[in-house]
Amino acid sequence: MTPAPYADDADDAGAWAGRVTDVPTEWFTHDSYLHGVSHTQRVHIHARRLVSALGWTDADADVVLSAAVWHDIGRINDGRDPRHGARSAARVVKLGLQASLSAADARLALFAVRYHCRSDGRGAFRAAGQDDPERARRVLRLLKDADALDRVRLAPPGLGAREVDSSTLRHRCTPGMIEFAVELLRVMPQRFTAVSPAR
Repeated sequence: MTPAPYADDADDAGAWAGRVTDVPTEWFTHDSYLHGVSHTQRVHIHARRLVSALGWTDADADVVLSAAVWHDIGRINDGRDPRHGARSAARVVKLGLQASLSAADARLALFAVRYHCRSDGRGAFRAAGQDDPERARRVLRLLKDADALDRVRLAPPGLGAREVDSSTLRHRCTPGMIEFAVELLRVMPQRFTAVSPAR
């Protein structure tokens, strides 16, 4: 797990941006402006901040942070695509990335990746079939909030906070992180991710 900034710069987007996790472009299946490396790195940062704010254990943090870096690697387009989670989970397995976690934690991370782009109701229904349904719901909800915070990138400059509907966020602390998300996008702007053919 990448270390968090020191307490005195916990809300400093520049400090967080200086500690991004490595996300290889080779993991991705298509060229992307919206869902590539920079988006994934920002989602990972948002997940780290949420994990810290919610006081999660290192074990749960490792699961959701893995899911954060894997959640969009199987996308084949930048449009609305409720199946990209399943393709991303399959891509994780194809690349063997889940081997970094225990078998149980890998199943949980793959569950979150698979359902992060589906409705909350569908995710909760599917969580019931997991080894630890409550933990599965918790990881999924955090990943969905971390991903939602980076919707600020979809708005015209200066209007990013309007792109995140705080009523759809799942944790009480998440709406308070929207302005940080806007600032993080400013210091870590969107970048095009180009991948090699034949992925």
